Amino acid sequence: MRYPRFAVILISVICVSILATIASAADNFAPVLQSSTPVPGGSGTYIVQQGDTLFKIAVRFNMSTKQLADANGITNTSLIYPGQTLKIPGAGEVVPTAVPQSTGTYKVQVGDTLNKIASRFNTTISALMKLNNITDANLVYVGQVLKIPSESNSAATPVPTAQNNQPAVPAVTGQNGTSQVGYGFDYGIEAFTSGQDIAAITTDISQLGMHWVKQTVYWRDVEPVRGQIDFATLDEIVNRYTSANLKILFTVTTAPAWARSYILENGPSDNLTDYGSFVAALAQRYAGRVQAYEIWNEPNRRSEWSCTESTNKPSFCKAKYSDLLAIAYANIKAVDANAVVVSAGLAPTGYNDGINAVDDRIFLKDLYAAGLANMSDAVGAHPLGWANPPDSACCEAAEGVTTHFDNPSFYFRNTLDDYRKIIVDSKDSSTPIWVTKFGWGTSEDTNPPDKNNVFVSYTDLQEQANYDSRAFELGTELGFIGPMFLSNLNGCQGGGDVESCYYSLISPTGSPRPVFGVLANRSTSNGAQAVAPSIPVEPTVESTALPLDETQPETTPEG
Repeated sequence: MRYPRFAVILISVICVSILATIASAADNFAPVLQSSTPVPGGSGTYIVQQGDTLFKIAVRFNMSTKQLADANGITNTSLIYPGQTLKIPGAGEVVPTAVPQSTGTYKVQVGDTLNKIASRFNTTISALMKLNNITDANLVYVGQVLKIPSESNSAATPVPTAQNNQPAVPAVTGQNGTSQVGYGFDYGIEAFTSGQDIAAITTDISQLGMHWVKQTVYWRDVEPVRGQIDFATLDEIVNRYTSANLKILFTVTTAPAWARSYILENGPSDNLTDYGSFVAALAQRYAGRVQAYEIWNEPNRRSEWSCTESTNKPSFCKAKYSDLLAIAYANIKAVDANAVVVSAGLAPTGYNDGINAVDDRIFLKDLYAAGLANMSDAVGAHPLGWANPPDSACCEAAEGVTTHFDNPSFYFRNTLDDYRKIIVDSKDSSTPIWVTKFGWGTSEDTNPPDKNNVFVSYTDLQEQANYDSRAFELGTELGFIGPMFLSNLNGCQGGGDVESCYYSLISPTGSPRPVFGVLANRSTSNGAQAVAPSIPVEPTVESTALPLDETQPETTPEG
């Protein structure tokens, strides 16, 4: 009888040992947060979990992504991995970094590389990258201001200092050697002015700390009759914005009926020189007051570049967008050499059937093959994020996201990185990306969305605030981004459709959404005063489901 009893004891000991091992393993792999609330003079640690991004962790601990990255010596904010232990800096803690001190600045010139600049100032590429938060030594652009490490023995070229929080405007040498005007990263927003109080809109834009505003100019509305251009509405808008020291981007799109044979959808004029004449008239009238022109809107979507004869024969126009861009560039520069010409922001469709859409990455490569570098000063982009956080990358769904995550086109960061690679591969690395449309929508305070817009139901109001704010922050870090235009200020009041309301900073009731306060607080930290928005309450857009475009595949981002 001794053997059975011994066996029972032995089995018990083994079981206890196994349970202890499992418990120990659980301690190693479970979410561990020591001192989860950062304390003065100290720090906690956090173990990265599957699906985490540096941005999400930073938000959790009420700090910026840069603070968290600096505390952990991370130079590429996209490169963290499950199981990695991160230090959470405590309040009042000074985190030592290996970043060298700066004694001057230098403005990147045409033909510069990081290696050339390092040699010129007797320093190293590594020191320049650390001091300027550069993660890729190939990603520097003309007009970029670099800090020069203190160990340099050469004096750095001084750069004009910005006044009133406005960034200095760098001089840029164009493709043909002529002097042009360029702009580095800056804050911008799109506002809807039709039927709205422009004075109130202008006040809100200034309170948000925006320096740029995007105004869509519909050619069909401004020149409804050939040769009869009505500038009255645009004059009022431009006068209001310029009086508030706001810079202006005109996005000029949509041909009038008199200029084209097919009008079932939007598209270019039959004679592309008609468009060239129109933008030249705009540039001449507003020279010095409108700083930039975006040539068309999303021409890689059939609905914006259509010469469809009937709903049974949907088709793109045979006219090439590159030809329109070349004509517009020449006409604008002829009357206002300082105006910045931006290629059209493309729709990140992730779809390429040639009937409904052309993949934006392919479209951009083709534009470069057609000579894009010689007919624009900046590359437009619409890096929409759907419900995916700005730092996340394809193709792992964030918490609560069940659709619109399985293609790089659904990701803000992927789109920017892909465009930058195309630009660099095309030997045009000095050309910046202008983000002419971005933003995250939410339906939390509206009626439920239709299935085309279901992704806005995954994002709540606070996430919208976090994502929009972080995207701006990311733009300052990347080093190749020009002005960024958030979509939008007042879509619930003046946007004219349900989709615009989802992205609006002002709610359907006219009150500010959390994102307004977050962006205004950023402005306050730079010396501006943040107050409640002054946009009056207007009749809101009815949040009813819109019919599906039966010709547009549901699986595409635009669908």
